[in-house]
Amino acid sequence: MIVGELRDAKMVEEIVSGLKERGIPAESQYSKEHDIYLILVPGAEFLAEAQEFYRVKLGIIKPIEIDQEWIKIKTIPRGKTTFNLILVCCFIFGMSFTATGTHLYHALFIGGVESGFLYEVSRGQIWRLITPVFLHMSFMHIVFNMMWFKDLGYIIENVFGKNFLIKFILMSGLVSNLLQYCVSGPQFGGMSGVLYGMLGFIWVHKKINESFAFSLPRFDVGMMIGWYFVCLTGWLGPIANTAHGGGLVAGILMAVFLDFKWDKLHLKFLATALFFLIFTLAVEGYKLDGRYYFLLSMK
Repeated sequence: MIVGELRDAKMVEEIVSGLKERGIPAESQYSKEHDIYLILVPGAEFLAEAQEFYRVKLGIIKPIEIDQEWIKIKTIPRGKTTFNLILVCCFIFGMSFTATGTHLYHALFIGGVESGFLYEVSRGQIWRLITPVFLHMSFMHIVFNMMWFKDLGYIIENVFGKNFLIKFILMSGLVSNLLQYCVSGPQFGGMSGVLYGMLGFIWVHKKINESFAFSLPRFDVGMMIGWYFVCLTGWLGPIANTAHGGGLVAGILMAVFLDFKWDKLHLKFLATALFFLIFTLAVEGYKLDGRYYFLLSMK
């Protein structure tokens, strides 16, 4: 079987020798008709490893392999509710560059810095408990969040329906927003808490129900969890870490209680949710020297 073709006889010799050193029975064959050397291996079982060595030797970058999970996710039809919410986020972000934008953001934050604890909410402005999820503070912030929200939202909307998606966003947004507010105060925004909720929900639901049609690649789950821990360090500046942790906890719990059973798997993920909740609050509290916003505002 042909591994590759080259005109450089010296390079061909080096590649064949290198393959033999790795236990791959390779040989070269010169084609007078095409004035080219063929590098050959005797069977398909040697081909993949030989081609990998061939690419490395020539400095050829291996094509990026897309995870099968993402290929399947990309075939999901566009979810209208998810798409419309993306448009809402983009519209509000666009408004932030106008004179009206400042007043809009102040009306959608969970509260004002000069207000008492849940002052506006207690006076009927209950939308503020959810609306911070629609606020984004930079171009990269909204681009990153909307890319993830699109794919994760399409999964949930396609499998569970738009009503479930709306309830999910309300629940995960409420939990993540309230926890973030109680820890660090009112001036925060972003869909990240909901995204971590979606991540936790899909990840755990697949673990509990193997028949679930969709799953996330292990690398991407690991990357998002790793990002959660990196953000907690504070190296990246002020980030709504409690919203991340709170959303993740909410998503895990919703997956667990969607079809709850008193078995080891369900209890394991209950413990996982409890760990993320305690760990997030402890780390953020340590960074604040125990000065949680809700304690300060009660004085």
